[in-house]
Amino acid sequence: MRFSFAPAFGLAAALFAAQPALADDQPDSGFVRAHAVDLLEGALTPDQTTTLQLVAYQAAIAAACDGFTLDGAKVGKAFEKLAPADAAKMTDAQKDYHDQHLLVIYGILVGGELAAMADDVSAACAKAGEAKADPEFAAEVVWE
Repeated sequence: MRFSFAPAFGLAAALFAAQPALADDQPDSGFVRAHAVDLLEGALTPDQTTTLQLVAYQAAIAAACDGFTLDGAKVGKAFEKLAPADAAKMTDAQKDYHDQHLLVIYGILVGGELAAMADDVSAACAKAGEAKADPEFAAEVVWE
């Protein structure tokens, strides 16, 4: 059975579009997200990039909102999907670099999401609650 990323793209679009509009002088996670994706330098496929963004968004929600806790096993499975396609051809040092690079980008993404929701955390938590309750996106959710 092949995993379909169509729901993940839908969830990503819904979650990222649902973030509260910020004043012009406030941080916008769209800028941070775009910068972080640029820093990936082709290390991930578009589907993997979406997975990384979804996990980072959910980590930020778990850090800021009551009632949201990351499920370590689900997060681990999501990160397993981020392995390089040509891992068999890579040295251990190259694999380690890939993993460390992804963790840096993940941190940037989480920070950007936290900054974007800082002005209206309750709205961000409410939108995340809607996403968490939507059975169509259950496979992409890494919350408990």
